[in-house]
Formats: sequence, structure tokens, C-alpha cells
Amino acid sequence: MTDPAEADLLLRALWKRIEAGGAGDGQALLDPSALNEADRLLRVSATPEGASPVEAVHAVAALRALRFLYGGDEDERLVALRLLTEVRLAAAELVTDDSFAAIGAGLDDGLALLGADRLGRARTDPDPSVLHRATDLLEQAVGATPEGSDHLAARLSNLGLAYRMRAERHGSGELDLAVSTGARAVAACPPDAFDRVGCLANFADSLHARFEHSNDPDDLELAVSAHVKAVEAASAEHPLRGTALGKLGAALTARFVVGERPDDIDAAVELCEQAAASAAPDDPFYAQHHTNLGMARAVRATLANARGDIEGAVAACRTAVEATVPGDPSAVIRWQNLSAALHDRYELLGARDDLTGAAAAARQAVGRQEELVGDPSALAVLLSNASAVLRVRGDAEGDEEDLELAVDTARRAVELSEPGHPGLVNRAHNYATALLSRFDHRRRTHADADSADLTAAARALREAVWDTAAADALPTRHLGSLSTLGLILLRRFEQDGRTDDLDDAIRVCGEAVGSLPQRHPALAGAALNLGSALRADAAGEGRGDRAVEAWRSGSAAAASPVALRLACARQWAEFEAERGSWDSAVQGYAEAGVLLPLVAWHGLERSDQEHGLMRQATVARDAAAAGLAAQDAEHAFRSLEQGRAVLWNQHLHLHDDMDALSAVAPGLAEGLRRVRGALDDVNFATVSMLRRV
Repeated sequence: MTDPAEADLLLRALWKRIEAGGAGDGQALLDPSALNEADRLLRVSATPEGASPVEAVHAVAALRALRFLYGGDEDERLVALRLLTEVRLAAAELVTDDSFAAIGAGLDDGLALLGADRLGRARTDPDPSVLHRATDLLEQAVGATPEGSDHLAARLSNLGLAYRMRAERHGSGELDLAVSTGARAVAACPPDAFDRVGCLANFADSLHARFEHSNDPDDLELAVSAHVKAVEAASAEHPLRGTALGKLGAALTARFVVGERPDDIDAAVELCEQAAASAAPDDPFYAQHHTNLGMARAVRATLANARGDIEGAVAACRTAVEATVPGDPSAVIRWQNLSAALHDRYELLGARDDLTGAAAAARQAVGRQEELVGDPSALAVLLSNASAVLRVRGDAEGDEEDLELAVDTARRAVELSEPGHPGLVNRAHNYATALLSRFDHRRRTHADADSADLTAAARALREAVWDTAAADALPTRHLGSLSTLGLILLRRFEQDGRTDDLDDAIRVCGEAVGSLPQRHPALAGAALNLGSALRADAAGEGRGDRAVEAWRSGSAAAASPVALRLACARQWAEFEAERGSWDSAVQGYAEAGVLLPLVAWHGLERSDQEHGLMRQATVARDAAAAGLAAQDAEHAFRSLEQGRAVLWNQHLHLHDDMDALSAVAPGLAEGLRRVRGALDDVNFATVSMLRRV
């Protein structure tokens, strides 16, 4: 609270101490009460906005400078340097160059110190004025630093970082300036300098940010190269080594998404794991390291259908969110990443709680979208990811409001994307699938559903994917979108009866299946769509056999989600049953029976296991009927027993005898017993709760 009278008394007392110190009385300066008086002066003289009069700051700066000269430590000198610089900026006549020289510094040192302080605060403070002030101070510091100074590289690097942050947060258009300033910093930094790691990392980050906005692959390659050099320059003891490892991992993840180099994603996961392991919870980069790790593992999980990776991705993204301090502008990205990881885990494993969690995290991210208004590229990613979660939940729960919002957010994401942007295809795919889901919902619930959504969906995908290259030249990551285009055309044929749509659907689905690698996770979905399109062509010669062939291949696509593989097996079996090809139908149902336990795998809660099996409730019955029609009573009996006892068999398998394992590997056997006990506890608790209800 401002008290002018007390402030005047304290100011007079402080100058008396300073005069005494100047006359040789060091005790007057070093007495602990001197700092108490200085702190009290700043408090009682401050305005309601928190600013102190320049006279008060000047007195405290002089006290701090003299305390340093009387034997104070480096912290004392830095406090004096900060305060002297603030006074110089406010009233230049009060602080001369000699004042700086007395504590072994110059005005450029003070400007750089204040700029770095403000820049550090701007990392977690969304107030634009903080970042703008940091940039202004750093520009002055660089301008005042002589060429050839040992400090020039670090100051240029901080200035480049400030330009990049302004471009990403506020759309300042300074990415080119961030890159050129970063390049100057690297050029000014000697090869063996301590600051070289940070200069290279900041330069690489600016290149990466410009790639995300301009889609120039050269920028991404240069970013990876600079990150590699930063890692090479960082010794094992360098405090920025973990940061350099994590940033290189993030850049390799981005390069994998664009270029599909398998080695990149494995290296990215390894580097991000090292970075996350190297950081303590109070490390300023702790949350960012876990975000990078979560995204790298999520990308690899979708590539290889890997449960371990998706579990690790969710855990890392959750850690990043929990470690984010309130007000940190990075929170919106971290909530978005958690939502995406939970959505991916739901798609892969089928736990309904993950879908609820993904939606909640998406709401947290979308609620902060105004923080990304200055960064259209980041906002587009946020909206596209949110639309995917809303669409899946809308499909699962038949929620028309979710589907409407999914269409709207996905459309906005596409509109924010520049033509040719590497993320445009994925965003157009999310928009098209949202439109398809809304059409399917309206067709089920409204009598007047038309094909307008299907036409808009087909147009969006054609513009983003189909018209960009021939199918055999499309990147593998776009082939799933090509298959979705085929499904949309099939729906439009079913709605409007246009045979050219059916022909196009068969063609593009066939090209997608033919181009996908055998172990690609999108293969089962593409085969499912191709089989459905071939089945719809009743007049097509031999197309029924081709449909069965497609579904058979999809059911065997081991890298694809189980739900899609099972859908292929059921389509194969049901179609053959309709045709009276009972032996083939029995084979299809047998494949479905093998997949049933995977729908209810042990990692799911009991309620999710039962929900997954209920959705496949007719498989065992239909398989038995097919067995009887094929005069194979043994198959019929086995199918019924197999379908009835999925959960019971899993329970029994948990209690297989482990004597042989204990004799060979007692530690492993004991670990397995603990896992069994935990799974028993989960299922018992769930069953008990259901009984009480």
C-alpha cells in the first residue's frame, strides 16, 4: 500500500547509508537491516499497478552496487545490474556508463539480462506485453553489443527465440526474421563455445516452426540437421543435453509423419525417452519432454498397432499436462495432445473411459483456442483433433450435437490450412468422416436425409488427396483417406443410385488396398470398404468372389485394429452364408471366433470386455448355424462353446500352473503372479459392483 510519508523517510535513510558507504563505512551497507529498508521502500512507494518511482529504484540500485563492491557475491551484482538498467531506461541522466563499469558491466549487459528475464517469464505468461517488452529489450541489447563480443551469439539466439514466440502466439509474421537471427547467432558462436548448443537448438526450432507454416521440406531437413549438431555439441554434463535430445526427437517425429522413414520414428522415441528420463519435475523443460515423448510414441503406436506404445503415449501426455504450470500458453497444446493420445488408445483398445477422457481433454483445449488465434497452423491442428474425438463420440452415442460440432470444427481446420500443407490431408479426412457420420446419423433418424454431406465430403477429399497425385504415387499415409473416399462414394451410390459412383468406389478402394503394405494398420479398414463396394455391385461378374478375397485379407491384417479385422471376418462369413457357400462361411466364422477374445482382452475393465462382446453377440450363434448347414456338427458345437466361454477361458488361463516357469525363471514367475492378482482384483471389483447395482 502506497505511503508517501514513510517512503520519503526510508529514501532519506537509504541515501545516508549510501553516503556512509561511499565514505568508507562498509558496515552501513552490509548491515542486514539495509536490505530490509530497501525492500520496504519499494513496497510502500509502489503505485497500485506495482511500479516504483525511479528515485526509489535508483537508491536501491546504488545500495546493491556498493554492497557488491564491498564484497557482495555475484547475485548482488546481478540485482544491481538489473536495477541500474531499469533506471537508465527511465531516466538516463541518473545512471552513467561509469556506474555500469564500476560493477564490471555495460548497458548492453543490463539490457540482455532484463530481456532474458522477460523472455523467461513470457514462456509461462500469456500477457502479450511481456513478450513484446522482452523482444524490445533484446533488440536493444543486440544493437548495443559490439561485433566480436563473446556475448553476441547468446543474445542473438534469445532474440530469435523471441521473434519465433511472437510469430507463433500473435501472428507477427516474424518467422523469417527468427530464422535469419538464429542463423546469425550460430555463425557468431565459436564451435567449442558453451552457448553453441542453445544457439543451434533455437535456430532449429525456428526452422521447424517455419516448416509447419510454409510446408517447405528444406526447412525441416535443415532443422533436423541443426538439432543433430546441437546434440553433438552437448557433452554428457551439459545442462542443455536433455533439451537437445528431446528437440531432435520431436523433429524426427515430424519428419517421419511427412516422409515415412521407419528409422526416424524409432530414433525419435529413443531420444525423447532419454530426454524425459534426464529431467527432474522442477526442470523447466520437464513437461515439454513428456509431450514430445507422448507424441512420438502415439505416432509409432498408430503405425504398428502397438499397445505398449499407446499406453506410454497416454502416460507421457498426462504427465505433461499435470506438470504444466497455471497460465502457461503451452497448456492448450498439451491438453490437445492428451486428447489425441486417449482417442488413439480408444480406437486401438476400445476402453470407453478413454473416449470420455479424450472428449474432456479436447474441451479443455478448445476452451483455450483464443490463445492460438495468432497461430492458424496450431489452431487448425487443435480443431482437427477435437473434431475427430467429437465425431467418434457422436457415432458411439448417437449424439447429433457432437456430430454437428465435429463437422464445424473440422471445416474450420481445413479453412485455416494453406494449400499443400502437410497436415491438410489429415484435416480434410477428419472433415470428410465427420460429414459421413452426420449423413449416416441423419439417414437413421430423419426421413429427409440427402446426399449433400456426401458430396461435400467427396469434394474435400478429392481436393486434398485425389487430385494431388496418381494413386500409385500417393504417400502411404494418404491411402487410408483414399479408402475413405471410396466409402463415401459407395454411400452416395446407395443413396442416389449413380452407377458411376459405385465404379469409382470400387476403383479407389482397390487402389488403396493394392498400395498398402501388408502390415499397415489401415489395411483392414481399406479391405472392409473394398469388399462392401464389390458386394454392392450385384451385376458385376466375379465381384462377389473378389469381395470375399478382400474381407479374407482384411481379417488376417495383423497390424490393424481388432474391431476392423473382426468386421471383415463377419462380412466374409455372412456374405458366403447368403450365397449358400457354407464351407467358406464356416471359415469366415472360424476366423471371427479366433478374434473374439481379442475384443475382450485382459487390459480392459470387465464392463468394457462385456460391452465389446455384446456387440458381437450373434457371431457364435451364426457360426453354429453355418456349421450345421455345412453338416459339420463339431464346428457348430465348438463355435457355441467358444462364444459362450470367452471370459471364463481368460479367467482359467490366468491360473495355469507355473511350476515349470518357476523352476527356470522364478523372478518372471513371481511377476506374472502379481499381474494375475491385479487382473483378478480388477475384474472381481467390477463384477461385485455390478451385482450390488
